[in-house]
Amino acid sequence: MEETIKKELDSLLSFLDIDAIYELKIEETDGVSYIKVSFSGDNLGYLIGNRGKHLESLQYIFSMILRKKLAEGTNYRVLLDVCGYKQERNKKIESIAMQKADDARILGEPIELEPMSPSDRRTVHVTLQVFDDIKTESVGEGEDRRVKIIPVSDKKILKDSDSKEKEEESEE
Repeated sequence: MEETIKKELDSLLSFLDIDAIYELKIEETDGVSYIKVSFSGDNLGYLIGNRGKHLESLQYIFSMILRKKLAEGTNYRVLLDVCGYKQERNKKIESIAMQKADDARILGEPIELEPMSPSDRRTVHVTLQVFDDIKTESVGEGEDRRVKIIPVSDKKILKDSDSKEKEEESEE
């Protein structure tokens, strides 16, 4: 599998006339192969593009190429990064999500974030899922899809925890 991935990536980079050094890692987690490609070097901003659009597109194209080349039924996810851009971006998104969650708690009303890519929305959902007093949902269509951060009242939290306790008791 690794040989096929490397061959297809080299072919894509050659076709796009991209001369960059990369590191390829394949990690298996819960039956999913995470194909991680990290590009390094100088002057690679063009690979990232405005707000990561080029990087998202390259990741999507490479994922579609692999769909045709890997065995049918292979469960994989392609993750591309350039000089740690995605890691830094995720940290910023997590920070914004935490700030907006605090704002929603203080105001007691839902707050909608700006439109985001699916991976950025996922980062917000995962970041805030650990809090009982906040829930998130994606709203909108297409390019306008965004995350809504909704505060959950103390009464609702208590009601939910009581119903969970009753379910656990009834299972015993």
